[in-house]
Amino acid sequence: MAIRVFIFVLLLVSIISVFAPVDNNISESLKKDIALVTFNDSTMYTLDNLHVTKVVESIKAVRYKTRDEMFEGTFYFRAKSKSNSNQADVVSADFIEKKGPTLKFVDHVVYNRDDFMTLKTDILYYNLDTKIAHNDKPFIGKYYDDSLIGTSLYLDTEKTYFKSQKAHFEIDLDNKEQ
Repeated sequence: MAIRVFIFVLLLVSIISVFAPVDNNISESLKKDIALVTFNDSTMYTLDNLHVTKVVESIKAVRYKTRDEMFEGTFYFRAKSKSNSNQADVVSADFIEKKGPTLKFVDHVVYNRDDFMTLKTDILYYNLDTKIAHNDKPFIGKYYDDSLIGTSLYLDTEKTYFKSQKAHFEIDLDNKEQ
């Protein structure tokens, strides 16, 4: 009798297990974004026919399938303007994420154009194709000896044009030549 009960319970458990849904944990782990390559203390150079156009330095760089992440990184861009062809744009941040042509700079972002313009903010987006930087956070900066404070920055680095919402400029007229 005990054998019949055991066989019946075993048959019942096997029938229930056939129809019970099973979670596929293997497919979930395959969907996770796994780092393809990791670099420590890395420097990357981008060259064209004439000179170096971009230099990227970072403490740690991680390449994924759809994005790149850099920690404590700095981008050096060669800016083109009508008056000076050798201007350097330097953007540094604690964390940088690159998806396609878009760079996202996060935490302690500092944007320098040569020695005359500096902007500091918490987040900045930069498009490598259009060479336009923008954000929707507050920023502070200096243009020569003048102060800039505002939110929602839009900066066209090719045309050296920028605009902002709620902007406040403090121009020091005492040090200007007449």
